[in-house]
Amino acid sequence: MGFFVALTAAIAMHVGDDRATAVRDVTQTAPAVQQPVSQQGKIVAVSPTSVTAQSVDGFARTYVINSETNAITESGSLAGGTGASFAVNDEVSIVGIVRDGTAIATAVADKQVSNLDGPPMDAVGIQ
Repeated sequence: MGFFVALTAAIAMHVGDDRATAVRDVTQTAPAVQQPVSQQGKIVAVSPTSVTAQSVDGFARTYVINSETNAITESGSLAGGTGASFAVNDEVSIVGIVRDGTAIATAVADKQVSNLDGPPMDAVGIQ
């Protein structure tokens, strides 16, 4: 009888350890929570890896820009190189995500293009 109790206790401890490991594994591999974000405003700082925009109400946010960030200007669209497409004081619309507290821009668009004030898309290159 003592052997049965010891065996049952050992199995229970082993199963408990497996469950704890399974819970740890699930929490460690859970996908990062992403929230969509957008902002319209003026660029107050720009670099090859980030852009900071300030809204009319004074709210400012810095966005990471990378090779997947699209720059949308009157000249067209460019993936990557977003930092070189814009300058301080440019009016822009930014869309992106916040992942783990970091804002990442997926697109930065010139305000004229985002407001549909630019030339028609099919008119690019037409004299």
